Amino acid sequence: MVESDPKDAGDLTGADLTEVDGPTSDLESEAGPRVSRMRVGDEDILVLSVPLPRLRYPEGTTSAEHAIIDAVLQGLTVKEIAEQRGASLRTVTTQLGTIFRKAEVNSQAELIAIMSDDADDA
Repeated sequence: MVESDPKDAGDLTGADLTEVDGPTSDLESEAGPRVSRMRVGDEDILVLSVPLPRLRYPEGTTSAEHAIIDAVLQGLTVKEIAEQRGASLRTVTTQLGTIFRKAEVNSQAELIAIMSDDADDA
């Protein structure tokens, strides 16, 4: 079996993408991961599709706090969040403390862990 190097794929803009084994979108109708086969030019490729969990923001959080939570989920540090928002480190730290209190957690890791609907099922 010959494996291709992704760097050799070149620009796929305008490439002939032909679906071979059913749709690869519409993940909300599927409960679990799916593997589909696609044709790119003369090559068959496998596409792994997994549905992402729906995020559940802690009750009582504001849209500004949602933006901070989203930044935490992206893995940004407090300093990076402050720079992104044009705020001071102290402001972001205070906002995170308020979010932690509302979410009844003590850390960013705990906040991340409670953010998906599936967290209650475990």
